[in-house]
Amino acid sequence: MNSFKRIFKSYILEGVFTPTTEAKLTYVTRETIENELEKNVKIPGQQIVIYGHSGSGKTTLLRNKLKGLKQSYIKTHCEKNTTFESILLQAFDSLNVFYKNQKTESNSNQISSELKATYLDISASIKASNTITTSSKLERVVPVQLTPLRLSQFLGAINCVWIIEDFHKVSDTEKQRIADVIKIFIDTANDFKKVKIICIGAVGTARELLQLDDNLYNRINELPIPLMTDVELEEIVKKGFNLMNLTIEQSLIDKIVYYSHNLGSVCHQICYDLCFYNNIKKSKFFKQKITEDDFRKAIDSFVRKNSDTYNKIYDKIVSLDLGWHILNTFESVEKEFVSVGELEIRIPNHKKIEREDFQEFLSLLSSPEFNEIIRFDRTSQKYSISTPFFRAFLKMKMALEHIEQKEAKKRKRNKRNKKYALKEQSSMVMDEAFFENYYQFLDSYLIRTTKLNEKIEELEKLKRNEK
Repeated sequence: MNSFKRIFKSYILEGVFTPTTEAKLTYVTRETIENELEKNVKIPGQQIVIYGHSGSGKTTLLRNKLKGLKQSYIKTHCEKNTTFESILLQAFDSLNVFYKNQKTESNSNQISSELKATYLDISASIKASNTITTSSKLERVVPVQLTPLRLSQFLGAINCVWIIEDFHKVSDTEKQRIADVIKIFIDTANDFKKVKIICIGAVGTARELLQLDDNLYNRINELPIPLMTDVELEEIVKKGFNLMNLTIEQSLIDKIVYYSHNLGSVCHQICYDLCFYNNIKKSKFFKQKITEDDFRKAIDSFVRKNSDTYNKIYDKIVSLDLGWHILNTFESVEKEFVSVGELEIRIPNHKKIEREDFQEFLSLLSSPEFNEIIRFDRTSQKYSISTPFFRAFLKMKMALEHIEQKEAKKRKRNKRNKKYALKEQSSMVMDEAFFENYYQFLDSYLIRTTKLNEKIEELEKLKRNEK
């Protein structure tokens, strides 16, 4: 029956596993956080700041919930050099489809002729104001009439919310201006109940807007998006492989889940690579089994693609005064989570700093500036490397450095003894031996974590029996 259905219904790989875009076919419902989000979306005047780790599914969760609520929205994206003026223009541009058709996705709205005339007047003004600079670059000028208040009225008239993605990337000056606009939207909600701004940011950035203006307290809801659970990641894998008509052993699913390290985007990427490098571009007509060899191809691809990024992160961290010592601690300890005290004790005495400053340094390594390579667990109050892939890379990188140091000492002795030899350059060559060692490291982390979880379960079982 399933094979018969696939004659008429087939899925392409890019639609099933989506590492860089929002998940649709493999979307996993997260009931608790979605209910909290729905409540805040429906409260008039309530502005929202959504934050969480990169790849944790913030945007996917938000868009799926708004779609379920039949709530129209526009979105603007921020980069490091994004100015407030460009954010304003992005938002205004996104309104065109609504004012052109005079309706939102959810329902038809009668826009007043006066408001529409104002919109068209501003639109014409923007076009007329475009100027060509000497470098032939097109610059768009924000007309005087396009104010945050006017934008909030345009959005309110069509019952539309404004999503500002990655607001943490902009400068403090631009953040202050975003905070000022939020106050305007709060006031506009007295006339337009559904108008609101939803800011999406990284971990540790949620309170930045609140610190810029005390008046925003109790008027902005901070909504943390937690990392995905193992069960949720497993559901992504099973949903996706079912749509692609593939079978996969539970042991391989466990590996995908562990290597994803609670990040939905990584889970999608591994599954995508698994299919792509085995020439599975769309749903199979007949069932096909995914093997261990197929899985290793995906891991090899993922590592090759990220090796340059890992090298840059490593070099950036070790260029900092305490960076090498912190990475060395994570590489050398035989456990996944490390306390601040265990990290601190490995710092040489002449480099030690105050505990508060040390924790601030660790927070820096947990920020987007360093690809959130260090992760802080608030429950255990401990730190870990954010992905097993970087941890395995770190182990091989430091092993290579150790070999280089030994070679340097050997050359020094030879020079002292007047035995000269050509200097041998060591490098991280991604050959068959590299991937064999790398894969063994990854497996060892999984095995160690599995055994630890089994011990924890045994202890909890004993405690329950004692009660």
